[in-house]
Amino acid sequence: MTTEARTDAGAAAYRGFLFSDMRGFTAYAERHGNAAAAAAVSRFLELARKAIGRHDGSEVNTEGDAIHAVFPSASSAVLCGLEIVDAAAALNAQQPDRPIGLGVGVHAGEAVETAEGYIGRAVNIAARLCAAARPGEVLVSSTVKGITQSSIPVGFIPRGRRRLKGIADPILVYAVTRDPNAKGPRQVPRPVLLGGVAAALVGVIAVAALAGSQLLVKPVPTVAATVAPTIQPAAIGALAVGSYTSTRFQPRLTFEIKGSGWSANSDTAGSFGLIREEDPPGNVTFLRVRQVLTSPCLAGGGDDSSTGPSTPDVLAELAAIAAVPGSHIEMSEPQPVQVGGIAAKEVDITVSQASLAACGGLAGADVSVFDTGDEVWGAAPGERFRLISVTVGDQPVTIVISSDWTKTPSVQQLEQVYALAQVIIDSVVFPAP
Repeated sequence: MTTEARTDAGAAAYRGFLFSDMRGFTAYAERHGNAAAAAAVSRFLELARKAIGRHDGSEVNTEGDAIHAVFPSASSAVLCGLEIVDAAAALNAQQPDRPIGLGVGVHAGEAVETAEGYIGRAVNIAARLCAAARPGEVLVSSTVKGITQSSIPVGFIPRGRRRLKGIADPILVYAVTRDPNAKGPRQVPRPVLLGGVAAALVGVIAVAALAGSQLLVKPVPTVAATVAPTIQPAAIGALAVGSYTSTRFQPRLTFEIKGSGWSANSDTAGSFGLIREEDPPGNVTFLRVRQVLTSPCLAGGGDDSSTGPSTPDVLAELAAIAAVPGSHIEMSEPQPVQVGGIAAKEVDITVSQASLAACGGLAGADVSVFDTGDEVWGAAPGERFRLISVTVGDQPVTIVISSDWTKTPSVQQLEQVYALAQVIIDSVVFPAP
């Protein structure tokens, strides 16, 4: 065992790892055809390879619409990632009718080089960051930020602490920008706001008391001051107890945080996510599902994904998949519930432990379930999650409650996550447009 450890330590080296792939590839192929999709992949790989070469990187492999590269430093990997998304943006400006959206993930660490590529936790984290990136976004870990922030002229916008599927520990995530002065959204802490209000009230009372003593007027009965609760934008990061609203997700929703441990980790047109980092850890995610993916192996697109409308009947399509013998999912009977005063349906979904057996790919990969247009939402093999389907006006919304399956939660822990998430869901309101 000692000899093996020495061999691994000697073979490992600290490098920067980059993954990039196309967002919404399935929808692109359906809209423009297979020939156009193949041409888009070719253009993407061409611009990615040029960027990799200019930054002293080496291509490790490609798989469909994805590319993996290794760099001698984290800085070169980050700069390459920015060049890739910039080149894609320039290409899209030339052909606005057929834009391609690229996501990039970068992490740095030790990995062992083998005949099949690099093996190590650093590689897996880079791949998961890529999967979480929005179109045109370069996501990096706090490790990469710490290494590069004083070396290259870039800025880092916090995206919160995320539990990446297949990764044991939460990862602090940042989006990279070419603006060195860029900062994430900041909120004045609620205690400071309340302290200011209290100070103002004290000042008013003091002035009134002084005026009363000087003018000798008859005291007026004191009326208790009340402060209406303020609904704050749910900025990415930790959320204190209070009322919040989504900013980009549609339909807009407001909700209340009544306990500690919750953070917002995404707010896009297709996804609004809350993550709980205290014990028991879990997630509440609001999705605008464009497609229910029929194959567990898809990682951003494929010819055998659902080709239904952009607003599918999620429960019906999941039920159809579950009805296939040997399916990778099982679904319970729908139960009536309410969300924001609107009738909804709730089901429990269980993903087969062997769902990815024939898929190959990296360790820690997800089972692809939903395509939101911004990203593919996936679950871990063996995972059980709760799903609520509600239609707000004419906009279907899918709510997913899940636990941290990197630690294989017990039934009791999962039920605790459901109960804590239900407190938030019970507070949800969908304001009128």
